Amino acid sequence: MTMTTDRAPGPDSTAPGAADPGRPADPGDPGGPTTSTASPERDERHAWSMGSRWHVAFSVAMAAMVALALVTGPEEWRWLTAALMCAVVAVYLFGARPLISPEKGFLDTTRALVLMALFLLPTVPAVILNPVLVFALIAIAPVCFMTVGSVLAVSTVGVILVVPTLWGGLVGEQDWPSVGVHLLVNGAVLGYALWFGTWVERIVVQSAERYQLIEALRRSREEVALLSEEAGALAEREHLAREMHDTLAQGFTSIITLTQAVESELDSDPVTARRHLALMRETAAENLAETRAMVAARQSFRLDDEGLDSSVRRIGERLGRELGISVDAEVTGVPEDLPNDLQICLLRTAQEALANVRKHAGARNARVVLAYTDVGVRLTVADDGLGFDPARPAHGNGLANMRHRAASVGGLLDMESSPGGGTTVRLFIPHDDADE
Repeated sequence: MTMTTDRAPGPDSTAPGAADPGRPADPGDPGGPTTSTASPERDERHAWSMGSRWHVAFSVAMAAMVALALVTGPEEWRWLTAALMCAVVAVYLFGARPLISPEKGFLDTTRALVLMALFLLPTVPAVILNPVLVFALIAIAPVCFMTVGSVLAVSTVGVILVVPTLWGGLVGEQDWPSVGVHLLVNGAVLGYALWFGTWVERIVVQSAERYQLIEALRRSREEVALLSEEAGALAEREHLAREMHDTLAQGFTSIITLTQAVESELDSDPVTARRHLALMRETAAENLAETRAMVAARQSFRLDDEGLDSSVRRIGERLGRELGISVDAEVTGVPEDLPNDLQICLLRTAQEALANVRKHAGARNARVVLAYTDVGVRLTVADDGLGFDPARPAHGNGLANMRHRAASVGGLLDMESSPGGGTTVRLFIPHDDADE
């Protein structure tokens, strides 16, 4: 005999740890997927998981059947029929009750037939001896549907209804016309039970599948939130690293350079040494201000105080005084009130380009031009230093940081250099309404 149900195809429910598509995976089941903590406002129980309430209902119904067996039916059979009802309770407690839980699937055919036979062995004789006990189906039928599926459950209920009726006709307790009427009525009841039970079973399967989909969606949302959080933390670390490279690292480099100069000037040129000491103090104060700004507001402190134009002039003039070279810083065009992120990008690019002049160029002259035009803002930093071969890979982070900043605000960064021919860095940030 083959048991057929309307369950969705899936792994064998008898396999250890196998997930049953007709039942949702239980969060505590090692075979099921790991699920997040369910929202307390939602009831995540499976349709077959009725908790202790069903066990109490079954016990009360069967206790009523035992009492009914003791007060109805032939007197000589009352204790026997009561014992048979107690046997039904024992089959439920030790055979069926452990299977009525969310993580259990329907039994395979062999085990299902054994369980149904265990229910039939005491129930059919009891109903034959006392037909009133057919009301035990109130408790037995739901258990059958919850453990073996609608097809075998209807078959089991049919045996309990049909066999006592046929027995009554065979022993002459009922005439055959009455037996025929009972069989027709019971057949209609069983047909309806098969149709309705199969329909409910499909609803339960679809509900279980929807439960699994909802759990998968919840896990996916948690994973996306975690990935977004990690991506945000990584972006923040990268942002902080660029800020530290473009401000603190450059400031400390300048202080080290000035310290080395002062060491050689203390005896030979005290005036110049004092000037360099003043520059060191100024640089250290700016680094401290930048640090406080990054911690407190994550933006440049000087921009709020001086504005972009003054900041560009200031860093150009300071480099000239530090290196003793000519640095011409100028602003052309009609200044605009740029968004803070654009101002930060322009200022940091100018700082990085001038830092490269300090560290690598060996230049005698440098020029910084911030030009406001009709189509956008252009920053140019040029020097007449040693230059380099742009085709060779860069070892530092400066150029990468400048390119990243330019891309983040929709700007274009261009660099021209050649050995012995100096270096020119150009950053162009177009207006939002500018033609491409």
